[in-house]
Amino acid sequence: MARLTSASALAVAVALFASTAVASAPLATAQSELPVPPQEYEQPWLGDQAHIVKTEDLGGNFHRVHVWSPANREIVVNEVISAPGGQARPTFYLLPGIKGSAIPSDFSWSRHTDVRSFFADKNVNVVMPIGGPHSAWTDWDFPDPALGVNKWNTYMESELPGLIDGAFHGTGRDAIGGLSSTGGAALDIAAHAPQRFRAAASYSGCPIRSGAAGIFSSAAIMASGGGNPFNAWGQPFSPSWPDHDPNADPGRLRDVKVFVSSGSGVPGPIDEPQNQPYDGLNLWTGPAAVEAGVNGCTEVFANNARAAGVDVNRYYMPQGSHSFPLFAHSMRTSWDQTIAGAIGA
Repeated sequence: MARLTSASALAVAVALFASTAVASAPLATAQSELPVPPQEYEQPWLGDQAHIVKTEDLGGNFHRVHVWSPANREIVVNEVISAPGGQARPTFYLLPGIKGSAIPSDFSWSRHTDVRSFFADKNVNVVMPIGGPHSAWTDWDFPDPALGVNKWNTYMESELPGLIDGAFHGTGRDAIGGLSSTGGAALDIAAHAPQRFRAAASYSGCPIRSGAAGIFSSAAIMASGGGNPFNAWGQPFSPSWPDHDPNADPGRLRDVKVFVSSGSGVPGPIDEPQNQPYDGLNLWTGPAAVEAGVNGCTEVFANNARAAGVDVNRYYMPQGSHSFPLFAHSMRTSWDQTIAGAIGA
């Protein structure tokens, strides 16, 4: 199995640690022993079954679908681009950025890319959930005092897809993609539900989530929002860490078409000057370092997954930093090269 060298592991961890400003959120030494008190939940309980609370039609086959998630104890907003007509179609799920795409400065597929025009003529539903800031889009073992309840594996594997199929003529033959902090999450979700997700993509993400470097980088994502990483998967090296690590057992993805992408970290023409994820920060500093780190992570995962018999499309850009334009370019490439064929779109 290919491994990160100690130097590479340190580079990955430091780059991701720096990019999420983890210093502002100290790590606790143990998971919370008690659940978050019920009075801290602002959302009233709406029943044990996930269901659509309301749908807003925003024009041009663009919708905002509000879904009650019992697992997360909240109503989750999902942006949906529905395919025209009433014929059956697959669904492509695109996970949000580190802050959940709920605020204007955070990455949003609908605000910062051409996703609506790109999919306008394609026979596929595109669903973009909003929420789960700093959660790494995973199932947490414990509620967290800062980040609350997070059960995003459950939401994506058992709650949301059936509702989308029923409301938008879905076939159940789906794909999932994530960027940056949710790239590994997309592969993890697909690994746990390969019968649903026939293809999965990581765009400039780090699909290594256990071991020294994986624990450090995952903890940085969670702690940057004030969360205690040990509330997610327990103490370091407990079984939950490798269970949510696509690299720990890549063979779980043998029935999934996998696309993983990254740039070298060297800024280039693809990094347009507008809509950068780090406002006012030179591309040669934060975004370049982060992309160089995830590039190493992605290469290690791709080699290990191929050795385990996984069909991996490894897409590498010789230029490109951790920027919105690179994420969008990688998503379009994944659709053309991997996703569309895998889900029959």
